[in-house]
Amino acid sequence: MKKRRSFHIIVLSRKLLFTIGFIIIIIATIFIIRTSRVANIFNYRRSEVIVVDPGHGGIDGGTNIGDLLEKNINLDIALKLKKELKKQGYKVIMTREVDESLEKYSDINASRYRKDLNARKTIINKNDPAVFVSIHVNSSKKGSARGVKVYHYPTSIEGKKLAEVICHSVDDIVYDGFLKESSIRTEVIGENYYILRETENTGVLVEVGFITNEEDRRLITDDKYQNKIAQAITEGVQKYIEEIREN
Repeated sequence: MKKRRSFHIIVLSRKLLFTIGFIIIIIATIFIIRTSRVANIFNYRRSEVIVVDPGHGGIDGGTNIGDLLEKNINLDIALKLKKELKKQGYKVIMTREVDESLEKYSDINASRYRKDLNARKTIINKNDPAVFVSIHVNSSKKGSARGVKVYHYPTSIEGKKLAEVICHSVDDIVYDGFLKESSIRTEVIGENYYILRETENTGVLVEVGFITNEEDRRLITDDKYQNKIAQAITEGVQKYIEEIREN
């Protein structure tokens, strides 16, 4: 009788172990599937391409005050923007990463200026980005004019949406958070710029400040301000992409 009881106990123990093992396998399978889904979402985000376009370069210095040239400020901020976007997992394509103009990359028969713009357009279109951001510095005959301006093509609904979320991010991160100047607001403007009109993807042109304004001029050459602008644009891009994914 004791042998039979021991035999039954052993059989029951094996069945219990088998059941427990089966349950563990099911739980592990569910966990792997869920983890895989999360990984796929992350990989999808990592596959998002963003093109960053530092305006001017090379022989084209852009606007200036003395030896302070727009092209250099554009590149400094664009490289910081690239760094911030890559931190968030995006693939970033730069139209330029050094001080050069891009007309040599265009095969159209036109002026140096138009060839440079054509090359930028071609880089953007060929890479088919989720969005592109062109970085520039503003100027005005009015020394009092200042602040960040975000431009979109007038008839682009998506361009306007992107401009608006970047605008809100700049206000929150730069003006309210960093400078503590809530009296300054970022402006969204529809404009028929070549880079906005001729490209096939959603994009904006961001004027990061006025070189002709003493306070803005101090800021746009300040490393901390440049980092904050880059962070704000990155947050705006993220929010826009999240919105289009949900819809």
